[in-house]
Amino acid sequence: MREALLQWNPWWHDPDWREEWITREYYLNQCLNFINKKILVLFGIRRAGKTFIMYQLIRKILNTGVSGAKIVYINLEDERYPSDSSALDKILNTYYEITGEAKGFYLFVDEIQQLENWGGYLRRFTDLRKDVKVIISGSSSRLLEPEIATKLTGRRMEIPVWPFSFKEYLKTKGIDLGRDPYIRFGGEQGAVIHHLLNYMKFGGFPEVVLEKSIMGKLKYLNSYFSDIINKDIAERHTVNLRKIKDLTKFLLENIGNPVNITKLAKYLDISKPTLYDYLSYLEEVFMIFLVDFFSFGKEKMIRPKKIYAIDTGLRNAVSRTSRDIGRQAENLVFLHLKKFTDEIYYLKNKDKEIDFVAKINGKIWLIESKWEVKKTEKLDHLDLTAKEFNAYKLIVTKDRLGNNMIPLWLFLLTKPNEWLKYSKF
Repeated sequence: MREALLQWNPWWHDPDWREEWITREYYLNQCLNFINKKILVLFGIRRAGKTFIMYQLIRKILNTGVSGAKIVYINLEDERYPSDSSALDKILNTYYEITGEAKGFYLFVDEIQQLENWGGYLRRFTDLRKDVKVIISGSSSRLLEPEIATKLTGRRMEIPVWPFSFKEYLKTKGIDLGRDPYIRFGGEQGAVIHHLLNYMKFGGFPEVVLEKSIMGKLKYLNSYFSDIINKDIAERHTVNLRKIKDLTKFLLENIGNPVNITKLAKYLDISKPTLYDYLSYLEEVFMIFLVDFFSFGKEKMIRPKKIYAIDTGLRNAVSRTSRDIGRQAENLVFLHLKKFTDEIYYLKNKDKEIDFVAKINGKIWLIESKWEVKKTEKLDHLDLTAKEFNAYKLIVTKDRLGNNMIPLWLFLLTKPNEWLKYSKF
C-alpha cells in the first residue's frame, strides 16, 4: 500500500507536478462549484477521462496553495490495495503514516465500486470526518442505485463524465470556435465536416483522440471493449462470455433500431430473462442506452426499445457495418441530447416516424436525424406532430441550414436555445 500511495501521489514530493492533458473545463467548473458542499460522484464508462479530471482538479487545488500532503488519491483498481470492507481504513492509516496528515484533507477515490459496501462506509466516514472533502468515481451505474444513494441522500453531487464532446475534440486539434461556431465555420462547412467524419469514425475516448496512428486507435478501442466485458461485467455478474459478446456486437451494429426481445433471444439461443439481465449489465457499464417508445400509456412498456451506443468509435471498431453514416449521425444526435435531458423517446406509427421526442426544460422537441435530405423530400408528419404536441421541430442534416434544419456539426456545438435560432435562418 505504501508503494502504491507514493506512486499515485507524486505531488507529495513534487509540488510542481503536472501531467500532459486536455483541460476539461466543463467538469472542473462543476467540481469546483460543489467540492466544499457535497461528496462529488464522477461516473461514466471506463476510459472516458474520470481519472484525468481528478488529476486536473488536484492541480487546481494545489494552485490555491493547499499542501500536496493534504491531498490523497487512491485508485482501487491497483491490485496492491485490499478490497475488503476495511480497505479504506487500512489505506488511510498508511497515508497518515507517510504524510503525518490526518485532518482537513481531500480524499480522491477512483473506481470505488471495487470496494465492498462502499456506500455504508462513506456515510459513516463523512459523518465522523466532516473536515474531509470527498471525491469518488466509478464505471458503473450501480453508484446511483437507490440502496446506495439513500445512504448519501443530500450529501452527493452526481456528475456524469462522457468521452470527448465534438467541441472538446476540436480543441485537441487546436481549433478555436470563437464566440459563434456558425460564424467560424458557416462559410466553410467542408473543413468542419472533415473533422466531424473523423470524430464519428473513431469516437471521443480521450486516448483514442490523442493517438495519431489508426492502428493505435483501433487497438485502444478493441481493448476497451474487452475490458468492459471482462472486467466491468464478467467479474461482477455470472455471464456466458461468448453470448454477451455476441449480443453486444449485435446491438452496436444495430444502433438506432428497435430491438425485438423475442427474436433476439431466439437468435442468440438464450432465454428472455437472461437477455434482459445482459441488457441491464450493458446499461450498467454505460456501453448502451435503451430508448422507450413515446406514449402516456402502457404502450410505452410493451413496444420495443431502440438502442444507442456510448461512442461511435467503439461501435465501429467491433462492428462489421461501419459505413452506415446515417445511423452513426443519429447516434451522435442522441448522445448530445443526453447532455440536456434523460427524457428521450422515439415515435413510430403507421403514418409517422420520428427519431427523437425529447423533453428539455419543460418543452417537447421533435427531432429527425437525416444525414442526406432530398430537395423534394417532404416531412409533413413532423409538422403535424409538432402541432399536435405544441412542440419544437428540428431536422439534423449533413450541411443544410434553415427551414427547421441544422447541420450536425452545428447541432453538436450548440445548446437547445441556439438550435432554434440557427434552424430559422
